[in-house]
Amino acid sequence: MSRGTVRAFSPVAGLFLLAAATVVAACGGAEAPRIDVELTLDMPDSVPLDEPLHMTYTWAPGDDFEAPLDDYQVFVHVLDAYRNIVFQDDHYPTEPTSQWSTGQPQSYDRWLYLPTGLEVDRLDFVIGLYAPEGRVLLRGKAGTWTDAMDAHTLEVRVDDMSGVPAYIEGWHPAEGAPPEMNDWRWSEGVARVAFTNPRRDATLHIIAHGPFDEVGQQILILRIGEVELRRIEINSAQEFSERVAIPAAAMGDNDWLEFTFEVSPILVPRDLDPESADERSLGLQVFRLYLSSS
Repeated sequence: MSRGTVRAFSPVAGLFLLAAATVVAACGGAEAPRIDVELTLDMPDSVPLDEPLHMTYTWAPGDDFEAPLDDYQVFVHVLDAYRNIVFQDDHYPTEPTSQWSTGQPQSYDRWLYLPTGLEVDRLDFVIGLYAPEGRVLLRGKAGTWTDAMDAHTLEVRVDDMSGVPAYIEGWHPAEGAPPEMNDWRWSEGVARVAFTNPRRDATLHIIAHGPFDEVGQQILILRIGEVELRRIEINSAQEFSERVAIPAAAMGDNDWLEFTFEVSPILVPRDLDPESADERSLGLQVFRLYLSSS
């Protein structure tokens, strides 16, 4: 893990502030708000292809911090080497910025799931705050003001596919989507998937959707061999996310680690609509499976 710190400092007076206000006024607009906080971002320096990213944000208000009346949002832009935005994660901090105060750092965690198959070997994370009227000015490098901080650079090991699944049995072919969205695939009632065995504690990431509107509550049972790891109740039509801890002791000595997904009830579209040509058995619509051991 790396720890990068960016200082966002707000003086209340001085020639720099006057000069900045003059420049903004010359451009015909109101001066952007400023805020005195220090951002510490903890996240990996390097990950395999498709690895979910665990990110810890810590915003520490400085001595000249004044809580804004509005609740600012955080913008997170993920850029490729050509500075094209490939993903965004705008969000509100767990504690609203209007409730922040000096001497009380605000920390929270977020998981970031980048698009699958994003074969770029470097990603830059540009982070800032924005108010209802626009971006907030923060103190950047060399004492300059900025509305977007270069907070982190991530190496992506595109040849390392150790956490990417091999779909063995009980899966329908992947279905496409518009280019900006991930593919997905439907499972049958029983499906098997395998990963390279990491032989150390790992986390299985599952992002999926069940046909709740058609079949009601579903039960998903996840197993390694005959050992039940997790029983998940699916109680709504909303996409759900699960992170299942897999201890090294449960993995065995084979080069491949195989999981079984068993879900019931299932949906057969033709059973609902006799005119439908779709006779597939549909268990879960799976958007992401990944075994993380970093």
